[in-house]
Amino acid sequence: MSLYLNKDMISYDMDLNRPEGTESKIQAKFVHGTDFTIAFWQFKTGAQIPEHQHEHETATTILKGSLRLNVDGRTVYLHAGDTFIIPSWAVHHAEALETSEVIDVYTPVREDYVARQNGVIETYLTRSQTAK
Repeated sequence: MSLYLNKDMISYDMDLNRPEGTESKIQAKFVHGTDFTIAFWQFKTGAQIPEHQHEHETATTILKGSLRLNVDGRTVYLHAGDTFIIPSWAVHHAEALETSEVIDVYTPVREDYVARQNGVIETYLTRSQTAK
């Protein structure tokens, strides 16, 4: 059993594709269980999540703000209170339409996010599982 206090969690810069010297639009905090990862995202307006895919089934819930999400060619607009399930290996990308707070629950564990917490900068957003 573990307790994760928000004030003690480290926020990671996940806006890895932005031009050097520009402000980050994507921050995240992570919690890892035995078979899942929870990501607490903060997006600034216009933040871009590039097209990618991964083995992890994902439940995306919007707490505040709104996102335009494209999954396997289908575009949906998500607003506060909405949840969307992204299937394993679905090609997807998103844009924050306004300042947004989002929770993603992934299964299995996001080993790339565990690695990010251990200092590895490259994640699926840069090269490991870019959509083909």
